[in-house]
Amino acid sequence: MNRGTTTHGGPRLSIDEFRRIPDDEAGRSELVRGLVVREPPPGAEHGHVGLNVALALAEHVRRHDLGLVVSLETGFVLETDPPTVRAPDVAFISKKRLPADGIPVGYWPLPPDLAVEVVSPSDQAESIDEKALDHLRCGVREVWVVHPRSRRVTIYRSRRDVHTLTEDAELDGGDLVPGFRVRVGDLLA
Repeated sequence: MNRGTTTHGGPRLSIDEFRRIPDDEAGRSELVRGLVVREPPPGAEHGHVGLNVALALAEHVRRHDLGLVVSLETGFVLETDPPTVRAPDVAFISKKRLPADGIPVGYWPLPPDLAVEVVSPSDQAESIDEKALDHLRCGVREVWVVHPRSRRVTIYRSRRDVHTLTEDAELDGGDLVPGFRVRVGDLLA
């Protein structure tokens, strides 16, 4: 999700300062170690694939009462020092981790269980790897990186547990999203 990234040139911001940036100035942005990282809107293919993943995951999660799936633009506080707010393309929060008082109005105060990132043509491989590992380092249990152009999904469970599925393989939610199974190619259709 580093499509044409530009970074805020000013001082490092706190999460509260980042939250107060007006929408018309912030656009699509994340706070990474106190720096604002702005990104252009994703293209049509990115949006289509992201929606396919969100719909398949959300339908399964809802049917089995496993938690909540949120989509693009949902900010998660991954850490407070240095302040980092990331917005994965799709995210899953397990039922046991949902706040008793309901869905937060602002950013989620904790990392999701699963973060899904859809790769755009302008993304650089090392920035995608860095982002996935950043998610894991901050407490996300698993990251799925969907590559529409090469028709594959890379699954990150740790720095050493990374594997790739091709379009004919089945993406399995394992114990994170029990019972979720979908052919990779069906997400890319």
